Amino acid sequence: MEKFIAVVFDTEEAAIAGAEALRALHRNGELAVYAAAVIGKDPYGTVEVKKAQDEGPIGTAFGLMLGAMVGVLAGPAVVASGAAVAGTAAAGQAALGGMAAGGLAGGMFGAYRDLWVAGIDMALLDQVALELLPGKSCIVASVDEVWTAPLDAKMTAAGGVVFRKPRVDAVDEQWEAEMRAMDRELAALDDELMAAEEASRAAIKEKIGSVKSRIEESDQKINARLDAMDAEMNARLDALDEQIEQAATDMKDKFVKRKEEVQEEYRRRKAKLKKSADLARDALTT
Repeated sequence: MEKFIAVVFDTEEAAIAGAEALRALHRNGELAVYAAAVIGKDPYGTVEVKKAQDEGPIGTAFGLMLGAMVGVLAGPAVVASGAAVAGTAAAGQAALGGMAAGGLAGGMFGAYRDLWVAGIDMALLDQVALELLPGKSCIVASVDEVWTAPLDAKMTAAGGVVFRKPRVDAVDEQWEAEMRAMDRELAALDDELMAAEEASRAAIKEKIGSVKSRIEESDQKINARLDAMDAEMNARLDALDEQIEQAATDMKDKFVKRKEEVQEEYRRRKAKLKKSADLARDALTT
């Protein structure tokens, strides 16, 4: 199962060493690392990206999420001012875009929404925020692990405190619910238009146009997510294939099974998003 992990260390040096241990676990076929970064909080409370891996579609999406995470961990004042330091291109865009794109969407609300879209559990992030005191550093990563012992052993030995939670794609269900709601709203307005007197028709038509604009905007976002999902899935499968090739015999079967689960989950999510896109298309052509 794909998980978001955070491992807090007392020093930046320990976190960098922990990140090396995480990569070693990937190389040894004990887990799959999709993207990872080290963030730190200086003695004055400023949060910055120290080191990140943002190659490929998974890393790019992770980098954008990282910007929102930096904003939330830094606190409202930093989000409002946009004062963060990013160490990579993707995280740099996130510092403009996540914290934000948060700023454009309403400061902390925007940053929290970005993390919700990315499937990050906010209760977990609150725990990390309490642990990440000034002077400490933290590994954050998106990983697939078939058992937890290897990661826990390596990170504990390196002096880290491990937090983990499965990533949940709640936004897919939200889009379907929103599309159905807008479809019902549009149908109700059409009925109202047919029964309205001439003096009211212009205002109703304006409302219909507004709903259709919202549907078109949602449709564009859904199709963009479908494209991103295809690219991310290819990257995930490449990472899992690497683990299948490198893993010991007892682990290999687990990764083969995990690959099948990832593919099935992808088919389910894609079908749900396509259904939402179909709802949008039907609403706009009716």
